[in-house]
Amino acid sequence: MIGAVTTFILVAGSFHGGWCWLRTAKLLRDRGHTVFTPSLTGMGERAHLTTSTGIGLQTHVDDVLALVDAEELSEVVLVGHSYAGVVVGSVVDRRPEAFRRVVYLDALVPEDGRSVIDLLGPAGGYFLDRADEDPGVIPLDEESLDRWGLVEPGDRDWVRRQASPQPLATFTDTASMRRPATGAGIPATYVYATIKPRVDLFTEIAARTKADPAWSYVEVEGPHDCMITHPVETAAVLAVL
Repeated sequence: MIGAVTTFILVAGSFHGGWCWLRTAKLLRDRGHTVFTPSLTGMGERAHLTTSTGIGLQTHVDDVLALVDAEELSEVVLVGHSYAGVVVGSVVDRRPEAFRRVVYLDALVPEDGRSVIDLLGPAGGYFLDRADEDPGVIPLDEESLDRWGLVEPGDRDWVRRQASPQPLATFTDTASMRRPATGAGIPATYVYATIKPRVDLFTEIAARTKADPAWSYVEVEGPHDCMITHPVETAAVLAVL
């Protein structure tokens, strides 16, 4: 059980920056928690860095570790949404002593030697086909907004304005894991968002973690972008893990 006051790091998924946690983070802070919502390199307010060379998966892992070091954080509950599951799993593999729990919020789970494209399976080709290799990014498309469950026009417009192209190498670089995602000695929780489009990438992962006693498993009533569309439900789940 998370104590009365917790330090959270909430890491956004692909195309998103720290801005996407605005509503959920406020609710957690209102409960007295300390909440960090970093934007990974090339995303959010750091989108201007997309033109820099060498933004890959390890860059994003280093972003989170640098925050931990700069703020001298410990006993952190580290939350990764969607793509950022691969980031936070890699972070905990590198620095398990800094964390109390790692939470995969409707997220991919990293595997040694496999990239995000590999983990996505058949859907990986969809992202590669859309990639613009000259600037080295994957642009956002309207179909993604549908998959994320953004049905309210205001939410959809906000995400469309704020979203950034995803650095291509973050999807094609392979993860380097010394042990399985649950093998770092840190409790791991999978949070499955239950409101799904017709085709969903995370149902199989959720079923696998639910059946594995090495994981704890909970559900949140909301779509993939539940931190935007259902912040009350999302904050409530995170606050009591």
